[in-house]
Order: sequence, then structure tokens, then C-alpha cells
Amino acid sequence: MNQIFSLAYLTVPGTHPADLVELAAACGYDGVSPRFISMRLPGEPDFSLENDEIYRSVRAALERTKLPLMDIELARIGDGIDVRSYEKNLARAAELGAKYVISSVWTENRGFALSQLQTLCGLAAKYRLLVNLEFMSFSGVRTPAEARDIIRLAGQPNLKLMIDCLHAHRAGVTQAMLEAVPREEFGFVHLCDGPAWVPPVDHPDMTGVARSRRSCLGEGEIDVAGLLRGAGKVPYYSIELPNSAAMDTLGKFGHARRCLNIARVFLKESGL
Repeated sequence: MNQIFSLAYLTVPGTHPADLVELAAACGYDGVSPRFISMRLPGEPDFSLENDEIYRSVRAALERTKLPLMDIELARIGDGIDVRSYEKNLARAAELGAKYVISSVWTENRGFALSQLQTLCGLAAKYRLLVNLEFMSFSGVRTPAEARDIIRLAGQPNLKLMIDCLHAHRAGVTQAMLEAVPREEFGFVHLCDGPAWVPPVDHPDMTGVARSRRSCLGEGEIDVAGLLRGAGKVPYYSIELPNSAAMDTLGKFGHARRCLNIARVFLKESGL
């Protein structure tokens, strides 16, 4: 089966989305997954599509390369955030061809999170977007069980479960656990590898590895093949593989291309 691979923003963080499109095309990716909604992390640029210049440059890059826009991030749900503020980014991303928007929860207030998630799904539905809910050990939704529970309570037909290989490993997810989930509940998958060790939530490696020290497939200690077999056929794979050392050594192009080439070989050799 031919696999579809998209280049995620965090693989080459800080890259202007128009440049991300050009980079993905030059490296041979099948799609691109930019971050148009900033997480407001220290030093993180704001590439919102509300900026007309950014919107025009991204549209031009997509038209020039003929590369599809697969998904956008990150529609966070958290205290002090009104998800309705994301609407213009959702609308413009849909105009550019996006199919998915990634969301994650950063509050312990489950009632608020549920309400905001329902509102986000309603907004996304206006633009025929599917919402991919991501779980992470250091977020407000830590496990697939918690994610599936809030998805069930939200009751939105355009809400899917996202699997990120690093976060799934840290949550103790196995192939058998994913095989027990109905296929229609899955969205797409974030591909990466990483260390077997699961640090405590307050350890620097919890976010440090996630944001700057992930590994190419087969070069870490995660059972990536088992996770992918468990998830079964998904719409596509987005390679989210930040590694600051590899970026320093290989540059953006070299790192992004290597991630893709190794992923292709890994999936083929794994019979996926």
C-alpha cells in the first residue's frame, strides 16, 4: 500500500509556513502540516493565517508546488482561551485545502474542556474539518482512555483520536490496546521514535525529548511498528520529529529528507 507522508512543523520548528511547503516538496513529502495557531512558547514565531501576507505566501507556495495542505495545529483548549478565536485560521486553512486540525487539552477543568471541544468541533464542521485530539503525558488529557472518554462525551462526528508514537509509548499504549479501538475513531498518526525511558512529568526530559530530541524510526527504542499495526490503516502519516542536534548537523533540508527516507524504509521493512 502506498503511504502518504506529511512534513510537520515541529520537525523543522520556526520555519515560515510558505518555506515549510517548499521544503516538504523539495524533500519528496506528499503533504505539509504547518503550525498556524501558535502555542505561545518562548521564542515561537506567530504564523497565523489571519496575517494576509502569510496567507498569500502560503497559498502561492501550495499552488507552485502542487503539494496539499494536510492539517494545521495547534487549536489548544486551555484556561483563558476561547476556541472561537481560532475561526479565521480554520476558515483560511480550509480554503487552502486542509482536512484536519490538531487539538490538545491544557486544563484540569473537564467540564470547560468538554464544552470548548464541542465548540471547536462545531466551528471545524462549518469548514468540513476533522478535529484530531492528541493525548500527552504532560497535558490535561494524558492517555488514550482519557481521550476516548472525552471524545465519547463530546459526541461530535468530526472528532477523532490522534496517535503520536512518542506520547503513546509514554502512556503505555500497546498494539493490542489500539487494536481494540474501532478503526473509525482514528485520525492520522504522528511518526517518530524515541527513548524507552518514560521520565516523570516534572523531569526536563518530558518536554525536552518531545520538543527537541526525537529519533528517526528504528533509531530509538519505541515499538513503532507495533503501534502502527495496532492503529491499522490511517489517512496518512505526519512526520513530527524534532531533533535539534540533527538540525545543527544536517540543516533543515538534510534532516527533513532523512526523516522521510528512513520512515519509508522502516515501514517497508516492517511490512506496513
